[in-house]
Amino acid sequence: MTLSFVKILRPLIMTMLLVLSLSEVSAQSQKTNHKKVITFFSKAKEYFQRDNVKSLENVNKALKYDERYTDALLLKAELCLEMNDDSMAICSYERLFEIDSTAYPRGAMSLSRLYAKYHQFDKSINILEWYLSLDNQKETVREYAEKQLMLTRFRKSLVGNPVDYNPKNIGNIVNTADDEYVNQIYHAENKLIFTKRYNSETKSYLEENVFVSNMYDSLWSIPRLLFDAIDDVGAANISSDGKELYFSGCGWADGAGSCDIYLMRFINGKWSNPINITTINTTDWESQPCVSFDGNSLYFVRRNKRTGTSDIYVSHRNENGSWDSPHKLNSNINTEGNEMAPFIHYDDMTLYFSSDTHDGMGGYDLFISRRDERGEWGKPINLGYPLNTDGDEMNLVVASDAKSAYISAKRDDGYGAYDIYSFDLDERFRPHYIENEAVSDYDYALNNDVSVILKDINFEFDSAELTQDSYEGISRLIDFLVSHDDVNIELSGHTDDMGDAEYNISLSERRAESVRRALVEGGVSLERIIIKGCGATQPLFPNDSDRHRALNRRVEMRFVNL
Repeated sequence: MTLSFVKILRPLIMTMLLVLSLSEVSAQSQKTNHKKVITFFSKAKEYFQRDNVKSLENVNKALKYDERYTDALLLKAELCLEMNDDSMAICSYERLFEIDSTAYPRGAMSLSRLYAKYHQFDKSINILEWYLSLDNQKETVREYAEKQLMLTRFRKSLVGNPVDYNPKNIGNIVNTADDEYVNQIYHAENKLIFTKRYNSETKSYLEENVFVSNMYDSLWSIPRLLFDAIDDVGAANISSDGKELYFSGCGWADGAGSCDIYLMRFINGKWSNPINITTINTTDWESQPCVSFDGNSLYFVRRNKRTGTSDIYVSHRNENGSWDSPHKLNSNINTEGNEMAPFIHYDDMTLYFSSDTHDGMGGYDLFISRRDERGEWGKPINLGYPLNTDGDEMNLVVASDAKSAYISAKRDDGYGAYDIYSFDLDERFRPHYIENEAVSDYDYALNNDVSVILKDINFEFDSAELTQDSYEGISRLIDFLVSHDDVNIELSGHTDDMGDAEYNISLSERRAESVRRALVEGGVSLERIIIKGCGATQPLFPNDSDRHRALNRRVEMRFVNL
C-alpha cells in the first residue's frame, strides 16, 4: 500500500536525466547570440529544481525571442513533464525534434513514454525505432530503449485486445475520499473485510485500521471496526473455518520490524489476544497475509529495509500447528522490483498478486499465476487492459464462486482515492470452482460469535406487530432453536431515526418482545431468550431514504451464555 522504491527514486532519476539532457544539448546545441535569450535561459537554469514555476516563466521568455532555440525547448519539455503538463511537454518535444532531431536524441525516450501514456502506441514505437537506428548512442541507453520498445508493443497488444471488465463502485457507504483496500470477501460473499487509510484526529500520520461491512438486501452496510481496542492494523485475512484471523500490526511494542504479522484465535466463544508469529517476522517489514483454504499455507509480503523492494513469501504449518520458516516464491513470481498483495484462491492452485516490474501497463499491475503439476508457480499472466492501467492496481480478491471479484482502484467515477469495485472476472483468469458446503447464517453466527439479522422478520412503520410474511422466518428460527436446544439467544430490536430517542428505544424493545413471544408460542422456552431495545443507535445504513430506513427497522439475534 506504500509507494515502491522505484517511485521514491523517480524524482532523482528525472533530475539525473535532465542534467544529462542539458549537458548533451550544450555540447551539440544550436547557438544563439541574442542577449535576452541567453539572460532568460540562464535564469531558467538557475531556478530549475528550486522553483520550477519561475524556471518555466524564464524559459518561455527566452523562447519568445528565439522560438527555435533547442536548449530552451528541451528545458521547457522537461519542466512540463515534471510539472505534469503532458500536452505541453509533448508539444515541446515534438517542436525540438522538428527543428533538429540530432540536438538531443535521448528525448525520444521521454516523448515515447508520453505517447504511450495516451495510447498513441504507433508514434511511440516509431520514435523508439528511429532512436535505435542511430549510431554512437550509449549502450546503456540503447538497452533502455529496447526494453521500452518491447513494453510499448506489449501495451499496444493489451489495449488492442481488451479483457471483459465492467467494474461497479460498491458505493459511498463503504467508499469515501480516503483509501479503501479490499482484503477479503467471505461467508457466501456476504462479508467484506477491508483496510482504510485515513487522516487521524489524534496522530500526526495516516492511520490504518480494518473494517467489516455486511451485505444485506444487496447493499453493503455501514462499516464497523474489526477491532474495537486495537489500532494501527491492516491487511486482515480470516481462515475459511472462521477460527483464525491474521493481520499486520505496525509500530507495536513487541514487533520485530516496522510491521509484523499477528494471529488471533477464536477460542471458547471469543477472540484471543494478538500473537506475534515470531517464525515469520523479522526486522524487515512483513504484511498482507493471506491464508490458504485448508489453513496450511500462509502467504505474505516482506519488504527488505536495505533495498526497499518487496517480495512474496509463503510459510507452511507444522504438525504441531506452528508456522515454519518462510521461503520466497520462485523467480516466476518475484523480481528485482516489487511484488505485493498475494491472494491465494480456495482452489490452492491460483495466485493473484500485484507487481511493478513484470510486463504491464505501468505502475503496479495485477497478475495471475497457476501452480503446475510439480507444485511450482508458473509464469504470471497480466490480467489485461482496462483492468490494468498506467496507474497502480494494487490488490484483487476473488470470491468462492470463482467468478465475482473485488479490486481497489482509483477511477474517475470514484470518491477521490482508492475505492473498492466489484466485477465479474474475465473467464480466462478465473480459478477452479471448489464446491463448499453451505453454512446458514444461524450456524455461522453460532460458530463465530457474531449477530445475525433476522432477514425474513419484518415490521410496519411505527409498529411492533409482525407482518404476515414474517411467520415463515419465525418458523425457520423455531426449527433451528429446537434442534439446538442447548443454546440461548439475545434478541435486539432496532428502529430508524424517525421519532425521539426514548420512543425509539421503547419501540425497538417491543419489536424484540414480539419476536420472543412468537418463538415461545412455537415451543421455545422463555428462559432461553433475553431481549433489549437499541432504538436508532446502531443503523445498518444511513437514514437517508425510505429503503434504508426500512432496512434499519429490524431484529438481530446473538447467541449468549445465560
